[in-house]
Amino acid sequence: MFFLFWGFLVWLGATAIFRFLGQFFFTPDNTFYLVAAYVIVVPLILVITLPLYRYKKLNAFNQLKAAVFIALPGMVFDVIVLIYFAEFFVNLDPGMDQFFASWLLLAYSVILLTGLISNGKQRS
Repeated sequence: MFFLFWGFLVWLGATAIFRFLGQFFFTPDNTFYLVAAYVIVVPLILVITLPLYRYKKLNAFNQLKAAVFIALPGMVFDVIVLIYFAEFFVNLDPGMDQFFASWLLLAYSVILLTGLISNGKQRS
């Protein structure tokens, strides 16, 4: 339950950031910031997942489950957000929806991959 709630908070925070500041990252005029958004998401996700796994002392199996539970709320809610992209993100060019969606796929993929990073504990 904790990891589902954490995943919801991560989704809510990211959605709020892009709702209010997304025009700085997802703009067709500035390739640098667009690429930076893709690059920055990887270490950011590592920072919000791996220390949490260690803090909770998860074995390999539970770490994988935690990663799924972290990703799941955002994946479900983003189905709706992406359908109504222009209404949710009024500050973004509607043509940026494909870039935003691909960024989300990258972010959720990295979250799921963190569940596979070995923490040195045996599966039990």
